[in-house]
Amino acid sequence: MTLPISDEEILARYRTGRSASAIARELGVDCRTILRRIPQAERRTHLQARQLNRPAPGIDAASIQALRAQGLAWTVIAAETGLSAKTVRARA
Repeated sequence: MTLPISDEEILARYRTGRSASAIARELGVDCRTILRRIPQAERRTHLQARQLNRPAPGIDAASIQALRAQGLAWTVIAAETGLSAKTVRARA
């Protein structure tokens, strides 16, 4: 299958932390198509992927509420913590 980007670009995106599923969604292909282009030695385990996709585990409701009390918007707090605004609201 011919993809709109090279295998090197796929690997570069994967190395920056993008998931194979996210890359596949962008390109409109099946996730397995992307995984076949990533060397086995570089593929993340399930636990590694979970840790990578769960940023800022230390931010708690009290910290979020303190930032909100300072007048920061949800989106600003999200940008500072590496979480989505939806996740920040859910943790508060």
